[in-house]
Amino acid sequence: MVTTTHITPLQIQARDRFVLSGLIWLEKLTFFLILLFFSGTIIGLFLTNLDNLDQQNPIARLAFFPVYGLIALLMLMRFPNFLRVLAFNPLILICLLWCGLSFLWSYDPQITFRRSIALLMTTILGLLIAARFNWRDMITIYAYLFLALAIISVLVVLINPARGIMSEIHVGAWRGLWVEKNYLGGQMSRGLALMMCAFALTPSRGWLWIPSGFLCFFLVLMSTSKTALLVCLLCIATFILLRIFRKAPILRLPVLYCVIAGVSIFTIIMVVAPDFFFDLIGKERTLTGRTDIWKLLIKSIQQKPILGYGYGVYWADPLGPSYYVRSILQWGVPTAHNGWIETWLSTGGVGVFLFAIHLLVVIILALLKIFRGGIETYWVILAILSFVVFSVSESSILQQNDITWVLYVSTTAKMFSGERPYWRLRKDGTRR
Repeated sequence: MVTTTHITPLQIQARDRFVLSGLIWLEKLTFFLILLFFSGTIIGLFLTNLDNLDQQNPIARLAFFPVYGLIALLMLMRFPNFLRVLAFNPLILICLLWCGLSFLWSYDPQITFRRSIALLMTTILGLLIAARFNWRDMITIYAYLFLALAIISVLVVLINPARGIMSEIHVGAWRGLWVEKNYLGGQMSRGLALMMCAFALTPSRGWLWIPSGFLCFFLVLMSTSKTALLVCLLCIATFILLRIFRKAPILRLPVLYCVIAGVSIFTIIMVVAPDFFFDLIGKERTLTGRTDIWKLLIKSIQQKPILGYGYGVYWADPLGPSYYVRSILQWGVPTAHNGWIETWLSTGGVGVFLFAIHLLVVIILALLKIFRGGIETYWVILAILSFVVFSVSESSILQQNDITWVLYVSTTAKMFSGERPYWRLRKDGTRR
């Protein structure tokens, strides 16, 4: 006697839901691993020679190709949503197009072409994340990413102190997964901002996000990065002010007065007694030699002020355009340590102007969100604030294979595409 097993429609639906749920989690895991790679973790741990940072590992470049393939595959899977976000972000596309066009007058067209493709794929990743995730899911996946980076950094220091702690320059400063202390400080300051925003989105997980925020702040202190510490303090103060502004409308006017007064006092100090401010934060007036670099780079800019030297080529050849700067300073300067100067060197005044327009619109949209946005407003404000501050001391604008650029693109893309605000609902259905 043969028995047959009949699968009911409910069982079929349950199976389909299980398979779909598994595919969604696999997709999220793929995004997480790609972001982990873009954070520099793999390159920094396994493919970087700390004894000779100028030495480029060809495997590091090749390792990005399969990652680009995954990004392309994910883009095809979410192509309609991706096209929608793309259509609402013409300004960033114009900036990318100009970087690519610099191939025509580049000092080294081959490098410009290769790095322009890398910048394109990095930007596509940011746009794709904006298309794939809502505000809550995007901020949460970023928060988990930076929590993982913080934990791994601590483990590196504990297991291999020679790798995780600097011993020649900035002796005793932690660098964790990266090659230099400022990288650790910068990433962990962004991590702190994300932990605060993740807590605002899901207060029920305060048991996770609050200790994670303290961990990120601890790593900033151990990195001894003054810029990162300044960004952390600004983010904490801004977060508290936003909470007051949103939760207590009666205090909005006093909060605005405090912000205006604080900005005014800071401006007066910087104009009248800048040395007092630098002494207060433990910095030299030269910003640890950065101003010496900037003065020389301004001379390089004056030679090609409109078009620049081509995207990504100024520092590529030791005997190329950067030779003048490196020979005078007597060390292998790797970047301009300033996003605006770096962009000017690469794409000229035109590139700087195009990105400045994009950033200006972003700032306006961010300020409008204070009055009209949901809980995602915390991340929007803190992300733009940290990006602007770090752009003065880091080459973070239009950078290929860089998690900072991915964060900026994904956040601003959602703003331009009119993503619905995210609200938590009370039991009675009202917003909070």
